[in-house]
Amino acid sequence: MTFTDLLICPLCGEKLGFAEGSSSVLRCPGGHSYDVSRAGYVNLLPPGKGRNAKTGDERDMIRARSAFLRRGCYDPIDRAAAELLGDALSTCDPARGLILCDMGAGEGTHTVRISGLLCEKTGEPVLSLGFDASKHGAESGCRYARSLSCFDDGGTSPVRVVCLPANLFHLPVRDGCADAALSLFAPIAWEETARILTPGGLFLAVSSGREHLFELRRILYDEVRFTEFHPEPPEGSPFVSLGRTTVSFPVGLENPEQIRELFTMTPFFHRVPASGRERLERTERLTVTAQAELSLWRKTSPEDG
Repeated sequence: MTFTDLLICPLCGEKLGFAEGSSSVLRCPGGHSYDVSRAGYVNLLPPGKGRNAKTGDERDMIRARSAFLRRGCYDPIDRAAAELLGDALSTCDPARGLILCDMGAGEGTHTVRISGLLCEKTGEPVLSLGFDASKHGAESGCRYARSLSCFDDGGTSPVRVVCLPANLFHLPVRDGCADAALSLFAPIAWEETARILTPGGLFLAVSSGREHLFELRRILYDEVRFTEFHPEPPEGSPFVSLGRTTVSFPVGLENPEQIRELFTMTPFFHRVPASGRERLERTERLTVTAQAELSLWRKTSPEDG
């Protein structure tokens, strides 16, 4: 099984596959076609919308996030996510291994690293699809996976990953195809998550903790307000809670460039007052608290009542 076996057309919902005689075009029975980019991703954002060119994170934000995350700054979050999923996963289909969907993959670092750690934890092969609204993010994620020899090109690697631009609230994947789904610091599409998960499948949501990046916020803003957000599925959804875990650890930023990387990848970048930006530009070194809340749910099956 490869990632194309899981895809459906974002326009009509029919199965996607490679066009006859082609390895660079996906087509559905209805005739809708999608080109495979040189980086390896397929743009499955609904076509014909002019705003798609500016959808998702900008290239500078993607570069900053890639540099920050690929230095391992948030690795404890990835390790905790893989541990929680690995401990709670039921046995998978040995013919295909574990299938993971990351709903809000950004530039793919979390997707790739959690996939590898999950494979180590369970001993099962992992096929992961990372979805995000940003085409720049998908390109970065595919190139990163390829650099680690885990891009899904139909090979036999135990970890295979591909990142795809798509609408998180209307994912181009089959019903009930995923053993687990992730949402890391992203909007949660509860209905779509329930649709794509197998009965008994897991959903892990990672959200910012109360003290996340407190030291950075204290520089950027004259008054820092603590907020807490605990994601909860809507009433009537098929999810049961398996608990919450908080991960908290220091991240040392050794120079102004690393500080700028963190700042650029956060939502603060677009809404900080000028005085806060000036204070940050004068900061040479900084240690910040990274704090994330990991909430885990299981999708119940009809047999569970």
